[in-house]
Amino acid sequence: MYQVLVAHDLSSRSEIALVRAARLTIEREGHLTIVHVVDADLPPPVIEAQRAHAESSLEIEVRRWLGRDKPPYRIEIVSGDPALAIASQAQERAVDLVVAGRHRRRVIADIFTGTTVERLLRQVDGPILIVNNPDQSPYRRVLIPVDFSDASTAAIRFAAAFLPNASLHLFHAYKGPFQDYVVTLSLTFSREERAKFAGPIGEQAKHAMSKLIDSLKLAERQPIVTIMNGDALTLIEEELAKEKTDLVVMGTHARTGLAYALIGSVPEAVLKTGQCDMLIVPVHVSS
Repeated sequence: MYQVLVAHDLSSRSEIALVRAARLTIEREGHLTIVHVVDADLPPPVIEAQRAHAESSLEIEVRRWLGRDKPPYRIEIVSGDPALAIASQAQERAVDLVVAGRHRRRVIADIFTGTTVERLLRQVDGPILIVNNPDQSPYRRVLIPVDFSDASTAAIRFAAAFLPNASLHLFHAYKGPFQDYVVTLSLTFSREERAKFAGPIGEQAKHAMSKLIDSLKLAERQPIVTIMNGDALTLIEEELAKEKTDLVVMGTHARTGLAYALIGSVPEAVLKTGQCDMLIVPVHVSS
């Protein structure tokens, strides 16, 4: 049975994550685990009081947001470090998908520890869906940044299987030889003019994308392909600003610094837009 785990901190961010997690679970005829973590450093009586409050609140949330149309579910109240406790529950239950809401940043603490979501990325072996958009419509338009690494290939493969009816948008950005040097010397070049300095790299990227689509047997899905010259982060931010994307899917190597580093770039740009969700897929995950 397909297993989904949703992390819930009793915030409004977690409410929208709960609804999305429930709908994905129902679509797959699976089982939903709702996990809330209580601070283990509190006095035992306080921990017990918070556990009871959380369980009661979550039962109310389930009835309020899911009503009769809800999947089989369980509520687990655990104590400890949030990221470690959630990861432990995910491993213990062999879940197929972890869902979390966008975590509120605490400026001072996060300088040293990162947000719960950032730390969760380094602890969980499976895909993590970060829910940012209160719109609960099915995912129809999926953007996948492609750099032709095994990580981005894993992201494409997983997205194609996970969302068989969605439109896939494969997005690649490249830079040509000496481009940064030329732009530094003169800011008068248009994007089209700067592309001329890229030489044959754009054609090579088109050829590589075509081979990738063939190798993944995606031709019948007719994915949208965008290959542009410029800074990847800037171009992706511009694409997201068009508000035509429901979900961004990215691949990463699990349990490495790369997952943490990514949060400061493309995923952070995704979360800043407030318009779409993000799915991060470890490179070893297969469909």
